[in-house]
Amino acid sequence: MNLKEQKNQKLLMFFVILIIVLIVFFFVWPYKANKKEIEQITVYRDSLQTEVQKAEAARARLPELQAKIARLEIEWEKAKEMLPKAKEIPSLIQQISNSGTKAGVSFLLFKPSGIIARPNYSEIPVQIKVSCGYHQLGEFLSNVGNLARIVNVPNIKIKTGKERSIQADLSTITYTVAKQKEVKNVPPRN
Repeated sequence: MNLKEQKNQKLLMFFVILIIVLIVFFFVWPYKANKKEIEQITVYRDSLQTEVQKAEAARARLPELQAKIARLEIEWEKAKEMLPKAKEIPSLIQQISNSGTKAGVSFLLFKPSGIIARPNYSEIPVQIKVSCGYHQLGEFLSNVGNLARIVNVPNIKIKTGKERSIQADLSTITYTVAKQKEVKNVPPRN
């Protein structure tokens, strides 16, 4: 290439000016000013993409979580049946009494005590004294154990009675949901 020719000189001058303009554009003037903004926007875009991926993963799990909520609500309803509210206690005591009558047990004492508050529930002790045969006592305890409500019999004292019968002193405890812990049915948020 001959640099003495005017055409080559003009072409060389054009490339030199182009390179200077590009250097000024990319390294000095607007590129540097916009570079920080571009980096910030890129970081923001990446964080939004991460949030979108998390949301899509949560949306994919939504049917599974809804099924789990439905199962837990069914279990909660069953648990609520086993733990009566305080106003349902008289009917529970009647059920215990009926269980004894069915088994052929004679009640000598049936004394509900005061409510004992616990952190998440309340206990209602009932002292029961019965006279019956050994097998009748077993049937009575079986009937109590098969009630829909939770009734615990932590203490049994058995003494011999008259004419081949026994007398049993039973300490029973039934439970209720503590008032402040009772959960209301709240529809799930969409």
